[in-house]
Amino acid sequence: MILGGQAISVRAAAMTVGALVTALLLALCFAPFEMADAAWVALVPLLMVAAYAEPARIPKLAWLAGSVFWLISLFWLTRVTYAGWFLLALYCGAYAIPFLWVVSWWFRRFGVARFLPNLGFMVVATASWVGLEYLRGRLFTGFPWNPLGVSQFTHTAFIQHASWGGVYAVSAMLVWTNAALALTVLRYVQGHARLGRKPHPEIMLAMGVIVIAFVTGNRMARQADDVSPRVMRLALIQPSIPQDNKWSSDKVEMIYDRLRELTASAILFTNPDLVVWPETALPYDVRLSDSCYALVNELVRMGAPILVGSMDAETFADRPARYYNSSFLFDTNGVIIRHYEKRHLVLFGEYVPWHEHITFITAMTPIMESFSPGNTSTVFRAPGVDVPFSVLICFEDTLAYLGRESVRNGARLLINQTNDAWFDPLWGSRQHLALSVFRAVENRVPLVRAANTGYSCAVDARGALREVLTGEQGRHDGPGFQLVSVEIPPDRMPLTFYTRHGDVFAWLCCAVGAVALALAYRDRRRVDYRQAYP
Repeated sequence: MILGGQAISVRAAAMTVGALVTALLLALCFAPFEMADAAWVALVPLLMVAAYAEPARIPKLAWLAGSVFWLISLFWLTRVTYAGWFLLALYCGAYAIPFLWVVSWWFRRFGVARFLPNLGFMVVATASWVGLEYLRGRLFTGFPWNPLGVSQFTHTAFIQHASWGGVYAVSAMLVWTNAALALTVLRYVQGHARLGRKPHPEIMLAMGVIVIAFVTGNRMARQADDVSPRVMRLALIQPSIPQDNKWSSDKVEMIYDRLRELTASAILFTNPDLVVWPETALPYDVRLSDSCYALVNELVRMGAPILVGSMDAETFADRPARYYNSSFLFDTNGVIIRHYEKRHLVLFGEYVPWHEHITFITAMTPIMESFSPGNTSTVFRAPGVDVPFSVLICFEDTLAYLGRESVRNGARLLINQTNDAWFDPLWGSRQHLALSVFRAVENRVPLVRAANTGYSCAVDARGALREVLTGEQGRHDGPGFQLVSVEIPPDRMPLTFYTRHGDVFAWLCCAVGAVALALAYRDRRRVDYRQAYP
């Protein structure tokens, strides 16, 4: 009895270690580690756990793996809130539970000895993971942070497939390979295969997908360079104002002086077509503050229009004022041409649900008033160059549907105005940059980023980083300006499959995953769940 208990204890410990190894490998895929190759094997230990763990432990092990990964990956959020970091990690980690439950069910139902069920396993595992990634990005306002495919943001060939399937197409390729590797290992462990020259179809299928993805991705990248583009020169201003100083009345003149110095230098030395300030660069609402407007009016008259990130307010006689996180385009006469109001607000960062009635929650957040969302994308045209562009404010560039909608409405350039001073520049800012790369690839348009601190740079239509603002010792979070020359595709360019049809692939994965989950639930009495597989 003692020996049996020890065996069970060792087995349980091994399952826990397997879950933790997957969590650590997943964390290594993303900034600040950026070991992108780890993504090709990260899920293998967890899939092995699904094959051998007792079914009753599957939800716990899945949640453990998911939560530990997110606790590491989101550690940058502790600079804002420890409670939010912990709770968000637990929430995101829960999405691993249905994935591992379906995988475990498949192993017990079909085993690993036959090729066709194994092929079905690769399809179901891939669809379940991708479908859950998509749901996490849409449910409860959505948190589309760090889908597995984002780990490959520096691999230009592979990420080109986002132009038809979004970032989820890249995630699918990675999960497909992980599933093939896990099946191959399991076949050896269980004696269904022998070392030697015998073909291993699961691995061959995975390698085939990788080769095809690499070859076709390179071809798509070359085609993205074949258009005859217009060139637009933008000066990106990065004031690097610490978050504690942004709303301090004692620091207002310092903020004005830094914006004035950087913008004037950029206009005089680079002669840009457009100057871009980051999100909420001004301490007050530019339409309501004489001092803010005076600064902007002074600078635009030096000869370049400015895209200004600012708060905005709308007052009413019979109800409370509405506040917006906005972007304004000023021409060289100091006139506002158009403006945009941020549509997707950050929960507890920009608004608090039912804040009028639940005041104690508002007191626990870093905001004084809840913002209101805008309701439409805006297509700007920069004076003098007639280039249509749209703005994505803050984390809006992590939401694929917003960039897609802007391009469908006519934008041929996406501009992300952001303030990453809330977060650690080596973690949160870098992860944010990686996510924004996919908005360019999905729609085959360039994207530029103007950050208060973080990464101010250009991303071309192939997803390659260009002209990153770099300061002393290679850091990217200090003050400065960066001139970027962006190749703008024609107004009548052919739209990508993703731009035209959106997340068809992700929805298909959701459907396959839902069917698998339903079958697993129906089979819960037919399959022997009392014993671990095999």
